[in-house]
Amino acid sequence: MFTRKFILLFFSSLVLGFNLSYGQGVFKDTFKITLQQADSIFLARNLLLLSEKFNVDASKALIIQSRLWDNPTFSVNQNVYNTEASKNGGLKWFDFSNKGETSAQIQQLFLIAGKRNKRIKLAEFAAQREEQNYFDMLRTLKYSLRSGFYNIYYLNLILKVYEKESASLSKLIDVFENQLEKGYISKKEVLRLKSNLFSLENEKLGFSTQLNSALGDFNVLMHTSGTYYVPVVEDAKSNYKSPDSLKLQTMIDTAFEHRYDLKMAKTDVSNNEINLAYQKALAIPDITLSAGWDRNGSFVHDYNYVGLQIDLPFFNRNQGNIKSANFALESSKYKLQSSEDQVTADVIKSYATLIETDRMYNRFDRKFVSELDVLIEEMAKNYEKKNISLVEFLDYYDAYKNNAVQINLLQFNRVNAYENLNFSVGKNITNK
Repeated sequence: MFTRKFILLFFSSLVLGFNLSYGQGVFKDTFKITLQQADSIFLARNLLLLSEKFNVDASKALIIQSRLWDNPTFSVNQNVYNTEASKNGGLKWFDFSNKGETSAQIQQLFLIAGKRNKRIKLAEFAAQREEQNYFDMLRTLKYSLRSGFYNIYYLNLILKVYEKESASLSKLIDVFENQLEKGYISKKEVLRLKSNLFSLENEKLGFSTQLNSALGDFNVLMHTSGTYYVPVVEDAKSNYKSPDSLKLQTMIDTAFEHRYDLKMAKTDVSNNEINLAYQKALAIPDITLSAGWDRNGSFVHDYNYVGLQIDLPFFNRNQGNIKSANFALESSKYKLQSSEDQVTADVIKSYATLIETDRMYNRFDRKFVSELDVLIEEMAKNYEKKNISLVEFLDYYDAYKNNAVQINLLQFNRVNAYENLNFSVGKNITNK
């Protein structure tokens, strides 16, 4: 029969747990990290952010290019063979004398109707949008980083619960099999324990797979490979404001000011307005001024002249491009309204989720887990005295595991709800 000492030892291993790591065999290094450290490393090493920074610099370089004037065009003409000179015994090939023909011309294109300024403005909007895209990418990746950080932390806690139970149940099975050989218990009790252990290991495998996936994604964000990150988290409850202190309309107004995807939609409208004006300006012909000299090709010797060249807009008045730009402008206005609706909906949805999650979290008794631990010893005593059956014993065993897992999931959902609200607003507004 079981001794009281063994049962207390069995549950002590369940409560205290084992210092085990999950999936660490495939990871090269183990690194304890705080959220602040993760933020710093992420900003310095994330490849997508570094790549987008170069795109921002490239778009800003195009502003410089748009401000440059068109280069002047210089041309020189020289006759190859002088037939008149050959008749008089003079030079025949490349005659640079006064009897030969040489001409030179310089031309400069001048943009009118404000084309140059509009072209500069278009380049500035393109650079501005690229910069906004960088900050929107930063917002998205930072949410992935913070959410992944807490996901890894709570998955580790959940796996520790399974590891405790799995190790303890394995010990119990060994003792039961010994008791079975002596005829003290029936075989169905051992099979019941083994069945429980198999179910437990299957459940643990699911959470372990989630952890490995989360670690893989986190390594990508940190530009590392094969690092087993162990998040160090302070009391999450004390780090966040109460949802009651957050005002919905204030958060919506803040989102309209800080959401870079919304700013991009506004920039698209401004860009299309300038593009429409630019396309209309292209319908107005530009002027090319020229000046030149011709030695013998005109009615006088050493002919000097100035000239003006302009296209006649009889057929092509840029009608198609103007219509296209106008339609693009109307489309961007509707997209802006849709983006505003989406931002409002995101904030409302995130805030509602936070309120419900936080309410559930506050209804949860903090002493619940410690009371469960104390109750374990009482269950051990009752089992020793045969006041409860093996079925009741295992039911409580499962209840302890289920509640411990649900508590950790609830804590993660609450933290993630705060992070999701920050993501929806586009700014960290929930931290104290």
